[in-house]
Amino acid sequence: MANVAVIGRDRVKTIAKAVLPDAARRWIASHRRRRLDRRFFQRHLRAKDVFLVGHPKSGNTWLTYMLAIVMENRFDHKKATLANVREFIPAFHARDKEIASYADFPEPRMFRNEGPIYPELYPKTIYIIRDPRAVLVSYYHHFLHDTGESSWPLEAFIDEMLAYGCIRRLEPYLVRWDRQVRYWLERSKHQAVKIVKYEDMKQDRRGVLVEAIAFAGITCDEKDIALAVERSSFDNMRKDEEMHGAEPYSGTKGERGYYVRRGTVDGWKEELSPGLAARVEREFSETMRLVGYLP
Repeated sequence: MANVAVIGRDRVKTIAKAVLPDAARRWIASHRRRRLDRRFFQRHLRAKDVFLVGHPKSGNTWLTYMLAIVMENRFDHKKATLANVREFIPAFHARDKEIASYADFPEPRMFRNEGPIYPELYPKTIYIIRDPRAVLVSYYHHFLHDTGESSWPLEAFIDEMLAYGCIRRLEPYLVRWDRQVRYWLERSKHQAVKIVKYEDMKQDRRGVLVEAIAFAGITCDEKDIALAVERSSFDNMRKDEEMHGAEPYSGTKGERGYYVRRGTVDGWKEELSPGLAARVEREFSETMRLVGYLP
């Protein structure tokens, strides 16, 4: 029995030498890389930086477009369009380190990130929420445009979104809608986070814009605000897309469908079957009630 025990221990040691060191080295390298990345991000972060965060299709581009128009005077009065909005408010989803590329941007700098890596370090965050039923329908059309997979049914799309929180081959860094919303609601209790609802923008986009400007610390005048409100109407944004294209659709001008698609609050009712809507509501019920999308 003693010999068997010794052989057993030797086998364990052999396995450990063959497997654990490599796994340990990988873990150490990954941990060290993340620590260095975090320090790199901190070095290039500024106290006045503002981040726009939200699940895709929650109104992120809409608010970004309004803010870009307000800030045109800070960029030599270059005109903001849906196609070039990144030149005013860059997007680097799940790539926080890219902040280093914008050292010459005037303060306060604004960035978009749908997959924050170091959100606890963000000086200010505007977090945008939209009814998840509308989010999923709108994101489905975005998926069809990006992939060209017109045969993939909405039900299968929702299956994957509910199971994984994302379409893994499209944007694997996304967090499921309910978990992301609750995370930022909790973070807003002890960090500078302004919650904005898409539905409030639909009802009073000027009011939401004015509050966002004040929160971000942007200097502008009433003329800038009035211009942003006028150009950010659904009809004017559709005209802008037809003329210039839209950044999220790689600058295309509606050839395969428009990014500015419907601009309604409850258009999901026409596309989600009662069964699919009920399923989404069951999955997200607690969070939907928390933010007022269910009674």
